[in-house]
Amino acid sequence: MTERVVFADSWQRFFAESGLTSFDDFFGYSGSQRLENNKKRHVGILNLGNGRDCRVFFLKRFYFPHFKDMFFTLRNFGRLCSQAACEWKNANLLLDKDVGTYRPVCYGEQMYCRLEKKSFFVTEKLQSQCFMDFVAQNWWLLAQPQKEEIIIALAKLIRKVHNEAISLPDLYVWHIFIKEDKVADKWDFAFIDLHRMTQSVKSPNKKAKDLGRLYWSMSNKYFNDELKDLFLCTYMGNDWTGSKLALVRTIQKHTRVLAKRRKLKDY
Repeated sequence: MTERVVFADSWQRFFAESGLTSFDDFFGYSGSQRLENNKKRHVGILNLGNGRDCRVFFLKRFYFPHFKDMFFTLRNFGRLCSQAACEWKNANLLLDKDVGTYRPVCYGEQMYCRLEKKSFFVTEKLQSQCFMDFVAQNWWLLAQPQKEEIIIALAKLIRKVHNEAISLPDLYVWHIFIKEDKVADKWDFAFIDLHRMTQSVKSPNKKAKDLGRLYWSMSNKYFNDELKDLFLCTYMGNDWTGSKLALVRTIQKHTRVLAKRRKLKDY
């Protein structure tokens, strides 16, 4: 069995000052506040440092991945890798493409015969708000032009991601973060939950499936048909070579499938 911990930049020294150096130090750390937990994944908030040096992180732990998850990493990267390494690679790829996401600071993995037993992934807390919460708290306070600005900015960013041959299979409203840049007079977005992100995607259907998931998660209480049509027209732009009607039908097909399988979050 082999273990390793990989740090970005100068974070190794910072964590060492809090007694976190080895794989067991991170994976067994009991001081995090639990946010999400299931048999395969645990997510918690990690507060380290004192006073002005206090920093907030998210610590995600993975346990004994499903075979489908291992196969996914093999198909996506050409070799097996841990779930933590997968998110590390995907997050850094988005940042390299100037697409917002959480900033990775370190990851660790425990492997046996090249198969993952456990792994962890640590990221800095985003200085933005979950899009779902933002909509629930602010949507009725925004003027129509502001809503349209947000929809247009989001559509352009997702088109940019797809143009980079990247698919985001977890593209739901609650996996998008938003922040208003008042200096630049624009809206910035970030995507989270990247363990299923796929690279080198050529299939238009996979990209339409991303849009189907997003549309399903966009509650009709806030996003009417006019805003959704604005999103789609912006996403397609002036260089779309296919049929808008065909794209709409594909999106609707994937939306119906999700509606049968899952219950939409109330926000």
